[in-house]
Amino acid sequence: MPGITKLIGIYDADGGIFGEIKYFAGKIFSNKHCSLCDITHGNSKKEWAKCEKRLPIAIDFIHLNERNSAIEKYTRGVTPCVIGKTATGYVTVVTKSEMNECEGNAQKFEALIKEKLQNQ
Repeated sequence: MPGITKLIGIYDADGGIFGEIKYFAGKIFSNKHCSLCDITHGNSKKEWAKCEKRLPIAIDFIHLNERNSAIEKYTRGVTPCVIGKTATGYVTVVTKSEMNECEGNAQKFEALIKEKLQNQ
């Protein structure tokens, strides 16, 4: 993962009020959820705020409907995930399955990101 200048976490949900309504309806009625939402929102929100400050590279978060065309093409069908921006494009830092393994735990997610960045 050469030369990552920024991390981008992509939720598996649309942003905005209608996106939130759709997400919560899916969570309640279809047991659909976003493992990135579980980490950065809800019960672990305060814990994630502490973890985020310890990351060596800044991370931004976007929703499905906020992706530019290049990010949309790169992440189509694989969200939630974390990608890294490089001089030549994007690289995957954390996959959907790796994020699921964090089970909503902000500290596990922080450790995973740091491990991935060290192994670049």
